[in-house]
Amino acid sequence: MKTIKKISIFILSLVLVLTLVGCQQATQTISTAYGLDNYQTISDRNLSDEDLTILSTNRIMSSTVEITSNFTFSYSQSFGGFFEGSRTITNSASSKGTAFFINSDGYLLTNAHVISLEKYESLPDFKYVERKISINFAESSLTFNVSIIDYDQKLDLALLKIEDNALENIQYLKFYNLTDPAHSSYKTESAIKLLYGQSVLVVGNANGYGISVTKGIVSAPLRYFSDSNNQKTEAIQIDAAVNSGNSGGPLSNMYGVVIGVVTFKVVTETSESLGYAIPANVVINYLNSLENKVTFHTTNTYNDSYTN
Repeated sequence: MKTIKKISIFILSLVLVLTLVGCQQATQTISTAYGLDNYQTISDRNLSDEDLTILSTNRIMSSTVEITSNFTFSYSQSFGGFFEGSRTITNSASSKGTAFFINSDGYLLTNAHVISLEKYESLPDFKYVERKISINFAESSLTFNVSIIDYDQKLDLALLKIEDNALENIQYLKFYNLTDPAHSSYKTESAIKLLYGQSVLVVGNANGYGISVTKGIVSAPLRYFSDSNNQKTEAIQIDAAVNSGNSGGPLSNMYGVVIGVVTFKVVTETSESLGYAIPANVVINYLNSLENKVTFHTTNTYNDSYTN
């Protein structure tokens, strides 16, 4: 039996209340592109493997945060008997995951399932009563509120923003340009600029214990999964340990450049957990699609051909 497990940490509690919620989104403008304009590569490739791992991990961790989502939501529940009718149930729930900064204006990426309750949204008359999302850095109790700019549950991606002026000198990560859409073999494995066995780093809030790092390899540069509507989803398969709470964290090459966003693991009766990440080219296309909500002035992806 194969089970796909989205890997945020989720807690649910139950109360009875009746309430409503409203939501309004405004257009945002980003003054610098996602990714660092003057990105400094780790150019000394004579570093030992250990030193390179430590240096890149420090870069990634400075841009990666723990994320906590607290939800209150309501839905209708029918009951029978002599007084047949319905009542409103109000639940509270929370989840923990990972997010990372993608530009100096305080925009972050994570998974949609970290900041939403997709499996409950099909309940009758479902409504979000309150949705509060906060972040904190590793080994820090100081929290910052973030707002939702957009999320796509099919892609399992969400764009968030920290409150204006909440942080100064934000450190952020850049995306590696995995493939060229103009290439004749675009979206085929031969066009993906990742190698079998290429070393990778996963940084995230594993098991909700705080930010940590694991190291592994690319097991397969490109996999496809089909949903219930037979829509294909692309993923990078990795053997680096992926645990509950890693959702939304960066998957990076050994130079601290993002090649994917960790999203789920597959558990079978005969194998260890297999980790998967949303490829960077899918993430970039998603960000580019948000022109009605966010203005990205340039797309400074990192195009160095050396990836391992």
